[in-house]
Amino acid sequence: MRTETIGDATLYLGDCREVLPTLGKVNAVITDPPYGIAYDPSQYNGSFSKGIFGDDVVFDAGPIVAVDAAFKIVWGGNNFAGSLPKGGWYCWDKRCSEAADRILGSPFELAWVSDPKKFRMIRMLHAGKLNADGYGTRREHPTQKPIALMEWCIHQAAGADTILDPFMGSGTTGVACVKLGRKFIGVEIDPGYFDIACRRIKKAYAQPDLFVSRPSEPKPEQLSMDAL
Repeated sequence: MRTETIGDATLYLGDCREVLPTLGKVNAVITDPPYGIAYDPSQYNGSFSKGIFGDDVVFDAGPIVAVDAAFKIVWGGNNFAGSLPKGGWYCWDKRCSEAADRILGSPFELAWVSDPKKFRMIRMLHAGKLNADGYGTRREHPTQKPIALMEWCIHQAAGADTILDPFMGSGTTGVACVKLGRKFIGVEIDPGYFDIACRRIKKAYAQPDLFVSRPSEPKPEQLSMDAL
């Protein structure tokens, strides 16, 4: 198993089912695992030559559920809800236009939340083949989330100093942690995406934000379905 330490980020190349039992307690888990839907990345006109590791079988969220963490966000949880306990839901409305909706396939995406009182909707434009991180910024993973979306997720985990992503892919959660001054632990089984994650996180440390928000203690939140 290969391990890389970059600033406050510790990255593991390996199977998270083997790595997670060795980690102990973390503050929060924020992850975007394979959904078990045999996702076809060919819709991106050949930008991605391979599918997502493990996406061709039913996904078991058991290893994530077993992690000792106070707060968890698991994207795509509606696809494997049977292996998740009772929880809340976040909904990402990623619509740009009718044309973009057709490109993206689904204009909405759901994330399971470990707190059953959490129900929120966020609207954040997604630009199809080009990521919402900025026009001209191409994705390096077929299901790469915008950095801003992962920053939003981290803010929901108020008070969390250390964030774990057991399926870090191209490292977007890690980049968001760097930008917000959080510690990060990431696990990725694909060597190619692991190397991309290392590069992106190194770049994020080389270009730090002038103002980073440190974790704060969680405050009481009124239940809301309004968009952030």
